[in-house]
Amino acid sequence: MDAEPNRRPEQQAGPPTEDATGRRAAPDPLAEFVGRLSGAGLETGTGELADALWLARWSTPTAPEPQPVGLPSTPAPESGGGQGGDPGDLPQVPADGTDGRGKRLVPPDPDDGGMVDLYPGVAEPGRGPAGAAGLTVAVPEATALPRLLELQSALRPLQRYRSPARPLREVLDESATAERSALAGGLLLPVFRPVGRGNAVMQLLMDASSSMYVWELMLRELGGVFERLGAFHEVQVRHLHATPEGAPAVSGRFDPEPSALRSADQLIDPTGRRITLLVSDCAGPLWRSGQAHRLLHRLAGHGPVAVLQPLPARLWSRTRLPVSYGVLHRADGPLPASPLRFSAGAGGFTTPPAGDALPVPVLPPTAQALGAWARLLAGLGAGEVPAAVGWVRSDQPPSPARPRRAAAPPNALVGRFRSAASPAAAQLAVYLSAAPLFLPVMQLVQRTMLPDSGPAELAEVLLSGLVVKAEGNDHRWYEFAPGVRDVLLGPLGIDEARLVLKHCSEYVEQRFGRSGPNFPALAINQLSDGPSDAVADAAVASAARDTARAEGSAAGVDSQQPFAEVAARVLERFVPLSGPGGPGAVRGGVRPGGAGGTSSVVLRARELVARFRDEGMVQNLMEAVQLLRRAASEEFRHGTDPELWSELAEQLIRLWRLRGGVGLLREAQDAAETAAAHPGSVKARAVRAGVLRASADDRSAVGDTRGALELLRRADRELTAVCASPGLERRELLAATLERVQILEDQWLISGETVLLEETVGSLEAFADAWPPGDDRPSQLALAHGRALLRLAGAAPDRERQQVCAQQAAASFEAGLDGLQREDAAHEQVVAATLALVDALLVVGGRTAEAQRLVDRALGETRDRLQRAAILARAGRIRAARHAEGGPPGELEAAAGRFAEACRLTPRDRPEYSDLVAEWGAALLDRAALPGGEMFVNRAVLVLRDCRMETPTDDPRLPARLLMLGRALVLRYTAEGDLVDLREAEHVLGRAVQPAVDPAQIARISYELGEVHRLGYHHTQRAERLDRAADAYRRAADAADTAAARAFDRRPMVRLAAQAHHWRGEVYTSAHRKRAAAEAYRAALAGWRQLPDEDGEAGRHTAERLAALAAP
Repeated sequence: MDAEPNRRPEQQAGPPTEDATGRRAAPDPLAEFVGRLSGAGLETGTGELADALWLARWSTPTAPEPQPVGLPSTPAPESGGGQGGDPGDLPQVPADGTDGRGKRLVPPDPDDGGMVDLYPGVAEPGRGPAGAAGLTVAVPEATALPRLLELQSALRPLQRYRSPARPLREVLDESATAERSALAGGLLLPVFRPVGRGNAVMQLLMDASSSMYVWELMLRELGGVFERLGAFHEVQVRHLHATPEGAPAVSGRFDPEPSALRSADQLIDPTGRRITLLVSDCAGPLWRSGQAHRLLHRLAGHGPVAVLQPLPARLWSRTRLPVSYGVLHRADGPLPASPLRFSAGAGGFTTPPAGDALPVPVLPPTAQALGAWARLLAGLGAGEVPAAVGWVRSDQPPSPARPRRAAAPPNALVGRFRSAASPAAAQLAVYLSAAPLFLPVMQLVQRTMLPDSGPAELAEVLLSGLVVKAEGNDHRWYEFAPGVRDVLLGPLGIDEARLVLKHCSEYVEQRFGRSGPNFPALAINQLSDGPSDAVADAAVASAARDTARAEGSAAGVDSQQPFAEVAARVLERFVPLSGPGGPGAVRGGVRPGGAGGTSSVVLRARELVARFRDEGMVQNLMEAVQLLRRAASEEFRHGTDPELWSELAEQLIRLWRLRGGVGLLREAQDAAETAAAHPGSVKARAVRAGVLRASADDRSAVGDTRGALELLRRADRELTAVCASPGLERRELLAATLERVQILEDQWLISGETVLLEETVGSLEAFADAWPPGDDRPSQLALAHGRALLRLAGAAPDRERQQVCAQQAAASFEAGLDGLQREDAAHEQVVAATLALVDALLVVGGRTAEAQRLVDRALGETRDRLQRAAILARAGRIRAARHAEGGPPGELEAAAGRFAEACRLTPRDRPEYSDLVAEWGAALLDRAALPGGEMFVNRAVLVLRDCRMETPTDDPRLPARLLMLGRALVLRYTAEGDLVDLREAEHVLGRAVQPAVDPAQIARISYELGEVHRLGYHHTQRAERLDRAADAYRRAADAADTAAARAFDRRPMVRLAAQAHHWRGEVYTSAHRKRAAAEAYRAALAGWRQLPDEDGEAGRHTAERLAALAAP
């Protein structure tokens, strides 16, 4: 059986591999099929999978089989015949950088040593990947169980286990067959004998309560151990849930959809073939209600049952399944069918609890305990085995609720934990205080720092009351109770802190890549005598360069923020930034050259900051902050030096942008206010404006846009006063003006008021006019002017105004480029200015040749991957613009190729990645809509699906991207006739219209939804499809009328409204509703009459349809 005949071209799970001869080998269709079933949320066993594969032989493919890559193909048409999205199929510039005849057009990429970019998976455990845009690879992670090989060896006695059920397999008994055949006179009579080994089924259950998510990895490891034993016919891994009614249910995932829950009756096997091992801490809702006890009692009546308890044994008495200690032994009778019997040990219960209670072994996750249980089931070894059992009844009553404890102070919490915890758990808590409480990181720290510890020690920490679950949907995040981390950091040694942070640093690089600062690596660098760790050195240098190059950018809150905060807390523990002056501290009152000069501590601090900018060593910046703090503490007793406090505030903000932390920002605010309180200090007011801007960035990062806008307005007022102050040097006035421009643009980004951009342009032009005519103007002035004008062009209400602003922006960018070359600026600054000029030229229109020359030159001079990706994105936009200006369809194919190459060079965790994928999908969609575009539609659907997965649900760009995906699905339905595409398009467009707020966008989505329903009627002939189509067309026309009333150019929306009314009339005609159809046609004609020439053929067609209805 083979699923190959039913595989569609777009269902390739990842890029094909290469065989030993260098040719590409096709992906494994079976693995691809299983992966797609899992990604669709279907939980299939071996039987269901076999049935599906058998049915696949008789199904009819809905698309032609793709031609294998690398085989000779027919010549492509002149317009280009590639898929348009493969980086290796670029029509003009192939992926090897040559023109196909050996002439190199772009420089080769630098040799990266065969390294590839890895991106973290975002799927939950048990869920398949959301898209198929990348090749899934395995990345090693820390194990939850120590010494897995030892555990597997201890479980080998289960290979001798024989279930009482009839064997599933039989083999030919050659000796008995020969003997019987001889007695039969030569007649062949085969004799088969049953095979007992591998007849049982291991059923691994996991209690899916919220506290059990931490053991998901342990469950997977146990499943792998039992599979490798070769002792079972099948190993089933299931999760046990509580339904809203409180009843037990099962699924294949920890957090499934409600529809995926199945009855717990499926866990029972009357044949006795199953061994059930339940992994649970016995504290969840099923245990509190007694449902777990009743389920175990039912399962114990049909086969062996045990509970694997990850908590330490001394905590078992506090769970909902308290244990009794004694010995377990087999009852009299045949070994496979004989149940386990329990006898209490010294001090234990002499009789079991009343009723029909059954003993269930409770096992710790250790090789010794699991091995003893395996030997007991297999009937090996001694007759009695020391054990702990929990008693389960068929009528288990609910447990009473336990009273809540009052909140204890952090010292008391830690003291109570240390008094009862094991030494390994107490030490683990100390190590975890230097790491973010993210489950994979915690397991990594445990495996490296305490390799002999296991799940029990981690459970002690997580259930000790020291940590609580973090807010949000991610079960893997925890956080310490208030004040606990500071107490635990006390006994942590500096070498231990450095080692923990080293593992956190490696995890950050593996998970987030090198696209941002590695905060644990920064902390390692501070805790070391000098740079000695390669990862830390690279991260420190990268972060320092980014901070020094773009100090005006917001710090933001990203996925690395918990790592940054913890690293800062650990760093404060060993390298305190505050405190009294120590040896070698320079007093703030010492001034060279009189009372009006700059203090020596400020001069020294500026030297350190200059070294930080040049060398990228954060120690220099932190030492500067230390010096300034010590001097500032002296100033409280000797007077106020505004220059000192201003310098302190400025460097604190620089450190905050690099490291984050509320304390640094608050301290900078206090220092800025102290400096500004001194009368006549212009620099202090400028620094306070910078601190206010940083505070606005902090408020904006947490969603407080109103507070951020008010802080920016205060900063604007401060800088306005600074710019109006007399006696400022030209350099200082330029810096203040550029800072104010950035603040005005920040306000525009939040409020959207174009008057702020106009004020920005006016202030820059006024400053430029005041510049001495004989002196060269600085490049920053022209670049800021061009940036503001380009943004103003994007907000322009009409095309004419947009072109005027874009032309002025292009002139300013050209002047800025000349200035950068004159100033011998860094190459990356030149590239950024060049790309800005290309953006302006694209908005102007008609200057694509000039833009292409700039792109080709920049591409030939650039080696950096991210910069090359940005340049290739502009190259794709140029090709798309050429097609929009009347170029052939091949321009769209070339544009898709450029966007594909840009996506390949851009890490998926970069914010610009989703925009690149959207542009790639748009180019493919436009090409697929043209004649001969059928071969591009599958690629367009794949890319736009990836774009949808890369767009958050609350992103305002989501409706437009879902609209593109819906259009691509409709095009594929038109080409292939698969009703599944039409239904998916209906679902996608229905989701797109819900968050849409722009009337024009609502009109376009509703119109496409009407098209889907109309096409669906022609496919299914169901009358309700006509009603849905008419309603969608009506909503499209109403939204288009609203958008036309607000738009400067009304024609596009008027045309869309007329089209919607026309098709509404067509739908009513198909439904034999002539009066409604005539009313819709008349509304369409009214729309056509508002357009020049009444929109030609379309208007005449509507008139003909209306006349046909009026005819007898």
